[in-house]
Amino acid sequence: MMPKLISPPPFHQAVVRFAHNERGVAATEFAMVLPFLLLLLMGIIEFSNVMSVEQKLLNAMQSAADLIGQKTDVTDADLAEIYMAAQLTMSPYSTAPLTIGIASVRFDDSTGDPTLSWSSGWNGGSIVNPTTLAVGHGEAGASIIIVSGVYTYTPIAELIIPTTLTLEEVSYMRPRKVDYVLKY
Repeated sequence: MMPKLISPPPFHQAVVRFAHNERGVAATEFAMVLPFLLLLLMGIIEFSNVMSVEQKLLNAMQSAADLIGQKTDVTDADLAEIYMAAQLTMSPYSTAPLTIGIASVRFDDSTGDPTLSWSSGWNGGSIVNPTTLAVGHGEAGASIIIVSGVYTYTPIAELIIPTTLTLEEVSYMRPRKVDYVLKY
């Protein structure tokens, strides 16, 4: 009599089939890589936002300096309009974390030494050491307008950039029509 073959139990067959099955490999690999891809995407978005804010800040400061450089004199009302123009340049970003400082520095007619003619600020902004910043930017009898903007950038994803960034831009402009832009 011939021995009867005993078939393996159904559980064993299922394990053998599962071990040789490759249908879920791609899904498993994708699930393992997905968090890294999302992290990379969030990083690209975050750094793009930082670069965009930095460019907007530079444009705003250059615009403000250029608007003042076109004037022969300025008043507080003129400066309010220039601050508004700088704020509009920052759109669509919030201007709450933005500060702007403006200083007009004159260079002595004989010695060429810089002296502060006038300064103004918006949202707590100011120019720190304007006469030091002006050195090398003008000759005797001339003047220069310095506009500085500081923007405190709060990241969207703190996982990528864990702290706020302080972005700063300074723009220099010579008056176009006069030697000195006076403030009344």
